[in-house]
Amino acid sequence: MAYLDRYLRDRTLILLSNREPYEHVMRDGAVHVRQPAGGLVSALDPTMQQTHGTWVAWGSGNADHESADSEGRLMVPPDDPRYTLRRVWLDAEDIEHYYLGFANSVLWPICHMLIQHLEIRDEQWLRYRDVNRRFAEAVADEARRADGTPMVWIQDYHFALVAHELRNEIPDLFIHQFWHIPFPPLDILGLLPMDVLEAVLRGMLGNDLLEFHTRRYAMNFLSCVEYFMPDAEVRRASLSVEYDGREIFLGVFPISIDVELYENLASSPAADERVRELRERYAAGPNQLGVSVDRIDYTKGIPERLHALEVLWERYPELRGEFSVILVATPSRTDIDAYRQLEADVISTVAEINHRFGNPDWTPIVLIHENVSSELLASIYRAGDLCMVSSLQDGMNLVAKEFIACQTDERGVLVLSRFTGAAEAIEGAVLINPFNVDGFVEGIRTALAMPMEERRRRMQRMRVQLHDTTIFDWMGAILSRASELMTRNEPSPTSP
Repeated sequence: MAYLDRYLRDRTLILLSNREPYEHVMRDGAVHVRQPAGGLVSALDPTMQQTHGTWVAWGSGNADHESADSEGRLMVPPDDPRYTLRRVWLDAEDIEHYYLGFANSVLWPICHMLIQHLEIRDEQWLRYRDVNRRFAEAVADEARRADGTPMVWIQDYHFALVAHELRNEIPDLFIHQFWHIPFPPLDILGLLPMDVLEAVLRGMLGNDLLEFHTRRYAMNFLSCVEYFMPDAEVRRASLSVEYDGREIFLGVFPISIDVELYENLASSPAADERVRELRERYAAGPNQLGVSVDRIDYTKGIPERLHALEVLWERYPELRGEFSVILVATPSRTDIDAYRQLEADVISTVAEINHRFGNPDWTPIVLIHENVSSELLASIYRAGDLCMVSSLQDGMNLVAKEFIACQTDERGVLVLSRFTGAAEAIEGAVLINPFNVDGFVEGIRTALAMPMEERRRRMQRMRVQLHDTTIFDWMGAILSRASELMTRNEPSPTSP
């Protein structure tokens, strides 16, 4: 990570995310430290350790209060303190209305264009606005404490208003934000109440740099600003906006994964043994194994995937007994009604399909309905003959990239929804439309029938692409652009 010295020298990185990198939890009468799962946390933690910055996040652990000082600050990692974690405390009402409410019941379905799940309540918006203000105050406090020139990097849709609040507090602060989910077209964003919509856009325009996965999302944002913010001047050619006397730049930075980490997980002796066991159990001889990995979320197209598999085995009975699927479906956001109902539907549909087509010697779909370790996940990816990603909308979808990284045997075919950011970043997948069940079925059939030589050719190409675009390349590109703009904004030294 040599780029860190180049781009962050004499600067203090202040990172804001909803999820914290270290969580203190009480278990069996003792306090334990755990690092929440997730590619972003595992990628950014080493960056923060090397740059000795500050990470501001929600203190979500039930023993977090006891491990922090009166301001919610502590040094992490616990065994080798290298940077500051600043925790912001949320109560049950905050979590219900800010997080489960406006963030995940309004912005999430709006941005994924799944408006049947949209429900807008005043209390949710008011609490989201209040929580964003409190996070902004914590970040501003840390910026004032910084030894070097502060650079604030905001993560995601939980904090659409923070940049504007920070700008009011510290006008010359350099702020940038990565928007990890899609950004919708103006007709969809326009479903928000006008005062809310304008506040969200104004909040995002508080940044100096806004980062998106794809150019399409960036152009959607510009169209929304142009239509709803008449005081803003949109410049599509330079991907920028002139607003409130400032120039805000947009950038396209497709996120990726730690490729080497996944390759190592998939190539270990323990993985070799797990892959052999999986193949013997579910894909012995000429039989084939499909894999599917998602948290249970209505954006992921899991019911559409199950319907396609049902039609596949109905239409092509010769595949019964010859093609099995491991479906990893991790519970998610179970406090939200739509997610609880989806979870129940997935479980019941899998049971119905297995009852209809299965027999004592063959189970069509093997459901793993729990959190899975990275080691087992890598083995499942490597064991697969194809991986099905059927998102209805997805900012990027890192499952697709994890599958490619773990395909060290170059056996597998990626069957990928064209409504993912990954479809714009990966060449060699079999693209499908999850809303078109017949096309989806034929996409699976194409993958199953693909000769091994063609599989290897496609997978080799995808793996080369992936090695050229790791999560560290993503971070380097963003920090390079932010550093360039930050230097540009700094006043020139005066002559003696």
